[in-house]
Amino acid sequence: MRNRGFTLLEVLVVLALLAVLLSLAAPSFQGMQQKQQMQSQAEQFQASLLLARSEALRRQQRVSLCVRESRNGSEPYCATAGTWSQGWLVFVDGNENGRREASETVLQLHHALPEFLTLQGNATVDRYISYGPQGRSQSTSGAFQAGTLTLCGAGQSHVWQVVINAVGKPRLERALRQAKANC
Repeated sequence: MRNRGFTLLEVLVVLALLAVLLSLAAPSFQGMQQKQQMQSQAEQFQASLLLARSEALRRQQRVSLCVRESRNGSEPYCATAGTWSQGWLVFVDGNENGRREASETVLQLHHALPEFLTLQGNATVDRYISYGPQGRSQSTSGAFQAGTLTLCGAGQSHVWQVVINAVGKPRLERALRQAKANC
């Protein structure tokens, strides 16, 4: 009568082969995970814009987003330098200056993006985006505010763009990464 089963050597060889195959597949899983995380962050930024727009309409008051500055555990304020990658605030902009004051209500706080991502806006939306009582995007001078924000990921072949049109409606676009992209 013969025993049926595997020897210890056979099991070790199979485990070694599985380990090699998994180590080869791991980088592609990481790339796929980063791609999904990048899309999620683009959607979260668009959701923050839609929140600001709807709150401006609901409150009949200016609501703004700005690049977030962190002051070691104190209240969140708008940064004077940096990019949207630092995170952002959505707040009721009572004095309509595009910068959060201590007395202004924070509606949403978004923390910094993962290290492999960068989010930058063109000149019209590089520091703040503001919505007036009619739900239109407008600068602090009252002019319409349109622009494009580009979300790039290290090693990614595509970028996500959040495009804000002249009436303030944001939309997401996936585009091929170009050498001149804001990355």
